[in-house]
Amino acid sequence: MTNGKLMRASQWAKREFAPGSVPTARTLRGWVESGHVAGRIIGGAVFIFDTEKAGLDAEISSAVSSLLKG
Repeated sequence: MTNGKLMRASQWAKREFAPGSVPTARTLRGWVESGHVAGRIIGGAVFIFDTEKAGLDAEISSAVSSLLKG
């Protein structure tokens, strides 16, 4: 289970990627739909949990976050 607050996918991507490397909205939606990053699609808008880290599997990211919160 993922803990954390949801944030807009576009804001998450800006936080996680260097300028010029930010994935498109379509890519972010695909990542949430496929489970590559933990998030939700609510009313057509894509949100990603703020605990997610780019490049880590969603389950690993969640486990690491839980361990750090201890």
